[in-house]
Amino acid sequence: MADIYELISQKNKLPKGFVYKKEIKGKTYFYHQYSLNGKKFSRLIKDNELKKLEEEINKRVEIEKQIKEMLGKGKRNLVLSNNARRLTGDVLSKDKVVASFDNGQLISLNEKLCPLIIKRTKSLEPFLKCRVIDSGRTNSRLLKKALNITESDDALVSLCSYAVSISDNYWFKPKHSKLKYEDVCFNNDLFFNLSLKGIMTVYPNKICLTPELTTGGGYEKGWKNIDGEWWLYKAGTKNEIFSELFYSHLFELIGLPTAHYEYDNGYIRTKNFATDYNFEPIVSVAGEDDSYEHVFNVLNDIDYKLAKEYIRLCFFDVVLNNIDRHNENCGLLRDKNTGNIVSLAPNYDDNLCLVARQNLLSIDIKEGFLKHFANVINKNTLIKQALKECNIPCVERDVVEKCLADMPYSIDATNIVEYVMFRYEYLINIINK
Repeated sequence: MADIYELISQKNKLPKGFVYKKEIKGKTYFYHQYSLNGKKFSRLIKDNELKKLEEEINKRVEIEKQIKEMLGKGKRNLVLSNNARRLTGDVLSKDKVVASFDNGQLISLNEKLCPLIIKRTKSLEPFLKCRVIDSGRTNSRLLKKALNITESDDALVSLCSYAVSISDNYWFKPKHSKLKYEDVCFNNDLFFNLSLKGIMTVYPNKICLTPELTTGGGYEKGWKNIDGEWWLYKAGTKNEIFSELFYSHLFELIGLPTAHYEYDNGYIRTKNFATDYNFEPIVSVAGEDDSYEHVFNVLNDIDYKLAKEYIRLCFFDVVLNNIDRHNENCGLLRDKNTGNIVSLAPNYDDNLCLVARQNLLSIDIKEGFLKHFANVINKNTLIKQALKECNIPCVERDVVEKCLADMPYSIDATNIVEYVMFRYEYLINIINK
């Protein structure tokens, strides 16, 4: 039995309207009447297309009846197909099969093009669970209620949107499904306000695929499509928003790769940076162990350049007191056609740095986070050498002051300049010893 999305896809490919006939001067003519963008149109039907058109219109009517029955008096009862529930089907890159599963067991794999987490784990569930809304978010519960999703298993919740993600072109196609990538890739932001603010401004009359179901993270957030480009909005305290803006803007000033963040009416937003590449989190290759040494070694085995880019990012995490650089908010960019890893993903998700957790920043050489990273540098000669080679940009006092001046509002943290400069210079001295 086809699921609701597949029926909607089939219906949308069939002609709308109806066929009627006219008698003109004793001769019978058939016309196709239909509506488009609120306007009515009528066209003369050629004799050789009448039968096919009538069959297609009748098929659309039958599908619409099925959809109405499944929706049940306007309700959105999302029921996964049996194959989806059993995790039987294919993972695709657009419309190319890159991995196949039977009851969750891997049966074939394209190692060059498949998602890296599937290549590492030989399993489907970790892949699905990396692309699902955080069930702990208040608005995630509201979203599930609005969509009548009763699934509690993260893998199955992800499949309610076919595991499609804004940041790559991978998805899961249940066995026997006739859907194509163009049928499942996102084309609306109807649930943006619900996901970000907990406000339902639109109540669509049919089930809609939404990127909100496959976007992780513990903060309330939502995807908004602006002039054909996807922007991720995120909620946070004033200090958290300030800190994320500061980190991003500092990287822009010193010429390091970063997602661009903007302040927008009480929220912070960033444009999707993975339009030209597939983004995959570091957990895909390194697992849950986010120690500096482990991640560095994993990336070094792939490409020393990646390891240097990673440890340079970690250097600035410590300078800016970003304690939240785990393996799911740091990633890799891959070529969509070849599967080659191009680079480390740009810096993103820094809302827990600087003043996010405290207003006053103490300059203390014994501070735990700073001391720990200093010990890593001193004990691991390969990491120390990588830091020397990765061309850490020079950070001057006036750059930090300019970054502060460009913020949309000021924070009562007059020692930010001193704090950043102290930590930067302390670590630079250790690297150069």
